[in-house]
Amino acid sequence: MSTMEATLTRPVEAPPRDEDELVHIFCTPCKRQAMRRARRPVPYCGKQMPPRPLRDDNGSLPVCVVCMELARSGPCPRCGMQARFD
Repeated sequence: MSTMEATLTRPVEAPPRDEDELVHIFCTPCKRQAMRRARRPVPYCGKQMPPRPLRDDNGSLPVCVVCMELARSGPCPRCGMQARFD
């Protein structure tokens, strides 16, 4: 029987590095505010975004499932706005 160490961390506590090829979902008001203040916006999943232009959803990359579930499940944890998907 194997045992697990208690050192596992949740993705929100330690955002993954930019090794995934995903399109992340952002809260639009929070993204606008971050861009106005020359900061990197934070997607719903909490991943730290790299210092490069954000990827557009051109249909070739998969959407981050964590972002999608968090955006659909409730309001933005930072500003309280509910996401709308058109």
